[in-house]
Amino acid sequence: MLDDAFISVRNLCVGYGTTEVQRQLTFDIHKNDIFFVIGGSGCGKTTLLKSMVGLLTPLKGEVRYQGKNFYDADEPAQVAMLKDWGITFQTGALFSSMSLAENVALPLQLYTDLSERQIAEAVAYKLALVGLAGFEKFYPAELSGGMHKRAGLARAIALDPQLLFFDEPSAGLDPISCMRLDHLIVQICQALDSTVIIVSHELPSILSIGTRCVYLDNQTNTMLDCGDPRELKLNSSQPRVRQFLNRADKVEAS
Repeated sequence: MLDDAFISVRNLCVGYGTTEVQRQLTFDIHKNDIFFVIGGSGCGKTTLLKSMVGLLTPLKGEVRYQGKNFYDADEPAQVAMLKDWGITFQTGALFSSMSLAENVALPLQLYTDLSERQIAEAVAYKLALVGLAGFEKFYPAELSGGMHKRAGLARAIALDPQLLFFDEPSAGLDPISCMRLDHLIVQICQALDSTVIIVSHELPSILSIGTRCVYLDNQTNTMLDCGDPRELKLNSSQPRVRQFLNRADKVEAS
């Protein structure tokens, strides 16, 4: 593990009550990574994400953000950390009774001292950044699936976060829309100098934009490997990791 890790996960155990979903997770995420959490259905990817964004207290271990443990911090420190994080959900989680402009403006109204004019300018810029310029007055019900995802991303980046978390961002999208969303995530990462963490099982996305990944196994309930997904596809010492990344029925052990 490198000392300059942006996020350090150490001996993490996540789950519900006395039930361990994943255990003994240890890996690092570095500044500007597009880091994928991968694995088969039901392995605990979203459970790990919930622990990483402060929604689910780990059963054991820790997650440190630039050396700070979120769960050990007091409430003001936690709020300060959360302001540096942007989170998008599978459905976009937009408020249906609010226009796109109102949805994107909400974090700015709650957590900044910007004037109404400054907020309107910031909202217009963020919507333009995700390809939704001119859609300020539209409501979520008036958007396509892909536009809904991009609108959710616009709200997630409203406060210029250092960290962006995605839970299955391409779920329900056609292949072309998935590719466009991948390109948009890369552009946003570069424009905001952000680090991105994505829960996904979409191989084209994992292999095209992922810089590193961790594979969670649903048989042993722990991680099997971590690294560049393109390298793991060819050379992982774990047959199930190679099987997953090669979309194979079976991969023989090395």
